[in-house]
Amino acid sequence: MPRSAIVELSARNAGFYHVPNIDEEATRKANELLQANHDRFHIFFNDRGFHNHTAHYLLSAYALGATAEELQRMNDSQVTMQVPRQPQVDRIPKDLSDPTTFIECMSKPEFFHDYVLFFEAEVDKKGVGPVVREYLLSDTPIAKEMLPRLYASFLHPLIHLGFGLEFDQPAITVEGLAQTAVHQNEVASVLLAAAEQSTTTPSRPMLDLIHEVHRSGIGQHPCWGNGATIPDSPLLAAPAELAAIAGAWQVDPDDELEAKTAEMVSVCAYFTAAAQRPPKKVKLDFFFMHNVNCSIFMSAMLALPWLRREEKARLLEWKGRCDIIAYANRGAPALDVKEIVGYVPKVPGGWMDIFRRVNDFDDDSHLTKLVRALAAGERFCKPYEGVDDARFPVRGDMYLKIAHMAVDAVPGETYFNRWVRGAGFPSQWEPFPNRGEE
Repeated sequence: MPRSAIVELSARNAGFYHVPNIDEEATRKANELLQANHDRFHIFFNDRGFHNHTAHYLLSAYALGATAEELQRMNDSQVTMQVPRQPQVDRIPKDLSDPTTFIECMSKPEFFHDYVLFFEAEVDKKGVGPVVREYLLSDTPIAKEMLPRLYASFLHPLIHLGFGLEFDQPAITVEGLAQTAVHQNEVASVLLAAAEQSTTTPSRPMLDLIHEVHRSGIGQHPCWGNGATIPDSPLLAAPAELAAIAGAWQVDPDDELEAKTAEMVSVCAYFTAAAQRPPKKVKLDFFFMHNVNCSIFMSAMLALPWLRREEKARLLEWKGRCDIIAYANRGAPALDVKEIVGYVPKVPGGWMDIFRRVNDFDDDSHLTKLVRALAAGERFCKPYEGVDDARFPVRGDMYLKIAHMAVDAVPGETYFNRWVRGAGFPSQWEPFPNRGEE
């Protein structure tokens, strides 16, 4: 078995954010389950492109102190829906070392296994850093196809790659690269236009741009439907003004790379939690939640010594633009900070109390990832508190309050009603009762 196919967690690489004193038995169990997932299963579990979240769930819960027994339960809840990684029909794997063949096989999930084998061989030969830089950040035709796909499907490839890099697991990184290759590329239509617009547009704070999207009415454009669309196809018809606004969020690699990361973290948490619709009960948007969940990896990537600052800036810049695009895509809801600062938790407690609650909950990874990202965000953004509240809108105990909002809103609900999908559209709130009536 290639070294790049082996999962090997340890106390040394328990993630950018984790609780202290992680149990050795939990480490052994996490390695066992993650290895089985890598060896056996596809990144999608159906033909609609729904993602295998097993690795996300196990790594997040492991970092939050889940026991070996809890990790096994979490894995068991996911494993029955997965499908085999290897093709059902025996065939010779594609020769993806040929750039033409590599590009021809992109966006085709049936070649996920081929891409895994290819990237395992590449990482074994060259190392993780050189492979990531070559296939995502270079000037080759392949990298130009891969980079936009990294941000596809509300950031799933970037999230998966992020887990691999954060936990220093080449096998998970390989999965993330292979996942990137088999995603569709509709997101490129807006991201490439935003990059072009950025050359003639001055840089502006992200929250200013979020407010501009709300004022402009872009969020109610017919292309979004009801805001609950899973595929990225609505982006193909997005108004040109959206790319112009998104392109105004810019990251100078020589100045404020860390502060820009904190800005992104804070604004994502803000629009995810502040997008309520009183008197309806508190719910967080399913799609916005992914923007927060992904934010932790941008913080973690700052520590990677093999990424140049300009490469970190490019990855961060595109992520921030995706956050602005996502806000528009889901209806650009009105935002009210009082929904956060005035929130009263149903079960008061600190971070460790919340970690215990999510590890005891039958999640599908989303809530667990969100809680960990918020805890990491609080720590990462602390140096910027009081610097500029208009730029860093979430501060102090607001991260903890947002975590309480999420943990209070999800348990006891049917799967589909754990989150609102398309928070800017009144119709998407109709299934939920008013506050005090639930």
